[in-house]
Amino acid sequence: KYENGVWNKMGTPTISKLRSVSMVDENYGFAVGDRSTILLFDGVSWKKQQALSNAASAFYGISFSADTNGWIIGENATFYQYNKSNNSWTFFKNVEIDKKDISKDNKVLIDLKGVFTISKTNAWAVADGQHIYNFDGKKWRKTTCEGVNEQLYSIQFVNNIGFAVGENGIIIKYENGVWNKMGTPTISKLRSVSMVDENYGFAVGENGTFLVYDNGIWSKMQVGGAEGLRLRSVYALNDKKAWAVGDKGTMFCFEGKNWSSCNNNKFTSNILTKVLFTGEGQGWVCGQNSFMNFEISVDDEFNSKRTDMNASNADNNVPK
Repeated sequence: KYENGVWNKMGTPTISKLRSVSMVDENYGFAVGDRSTILLFDGVSWKKQQALSNAASAFYGISFSADTNGWIIGENATFYQYNKSNNSWTFFKNVEIDKKDISKDNKVLIDLKGVFTISKTNAWAVADGQHIYNFDGKKWRKTTCEGVNEQLYSIQFVNNIGFAVGENGIIIKYENGVWNKMGTPTISKLRSVSMVDENYGFAVGENGTFLVYDNGIWSKMQVGGAEGLRLRSVYALNDKKAWAVGDKGTMFCFEGKNWSSCNNNKFTSNILTKVLFTGEGQGWVCGQNSFMNFEISVDDEFNSKRTDMNASNADNNVPK
């Protein structure tokens, strides 16, 4: 952690792959991953939370709203709701599931990959174009995007407008109560979307794909050094600052006009699965055997500190 101008290495209580992180503020947040792992950051250190009942074998996403309402999603259409009173998570049962999505051994055949929490009574989660879920304050209800069956990996809402991305370069948009397919300049798998507002944002994915959305049109961006890379997460702080991470310790920065590599492989060569910022100065990256906290200093120099996760004892499966 960066504090008082000094980098300090942070301990971690797990060797599980971490797939997502969400911070309420710079001193409070959670990370989730394989083996039903949930970590809590209390401003000082990361602590492992007690195992949950009915837990999926992998948690793929976590999201908090500005008013500290949160959801965790994962395999088998698993939802956990955050309890503010005691910093715990409760298995949420009231989910609309069709009979055709339940196997003979009574497992739900839906893996949720992306989640976005708007408020106490409004949140969204995605599996594929026929399994888009909306929480209305009482129940997770299923909706669909006509003509879209592809797996979806990431979802975000801004000003009541939603965007989701996934397989085959699919991009869908939610507006006026309906999801519709958008034009896309790629057939590569898109793994992450981050919007500054309803008119500007980014998406990243396989084969070094960078897309920019500007006033209704998605366009490809040519980024040197990205060819063939698998990009897994993008976060846009504003229209002049954004970050993207992926396999082999890949990290790219956007500064107003172009993307460029930054700190690639300097702290890890492992898979990085998620990047986000809690404000202008502090951000987090998590991934396979890696956890980093980094700071943008006043002179815009990019600094980072790796936290080892006992890599020698961790398995080598690649996160989905």
